[in-house]
Amino acid sequence: MVGGRGSGAARRQERKALMVAFAVALLMGTVVYFRIWARQSSDPSFTADDREELRRQFERANLEAMDESAEWRMKYDTELGKNRQLQDELSKVKALWADSTRRLDSLQKGYAILKSQAESLRHQCNCTVPSNIRQD
Repeated sequence: MVGGRGSGAARRQERKALMVAFAVALLMGTVVYFRIWARQSSDPSFTADDREELRRQFERANLEAMDESAEWRMKYDTELGKNRQLQDELSKVKALWADSTRRLDSLQKGYAILKSQAESLRHQCNCTVPSNIRQD
């Protein structure tokens, strides 16, 4: 993740907790469904209309849950796309930084070589540098 929002172990633990919560919610939904089914089959006062109404309510709740799941999936996909884009930009910046650092090093080495060559030429000709030329 971008921004250093946790280590790999913390993300795995977070993902594990999310999966456990999902499993618990799924189990609770299944228990509620079977409880309704058991109640319907054992209670003669439940009419066909009652069963149909419960089925419609269950389907409506199921559709709402699917819509919410799709919405969260879209949010996840959007964030994942942003994350990938930022990772690509970061890798490009790192590559440019490394290239610039290598270039700076080579320029500094070239400057040192030129400086030593100028110094050796100065010693060979026994001349002095005019005062209007700056030395580093």
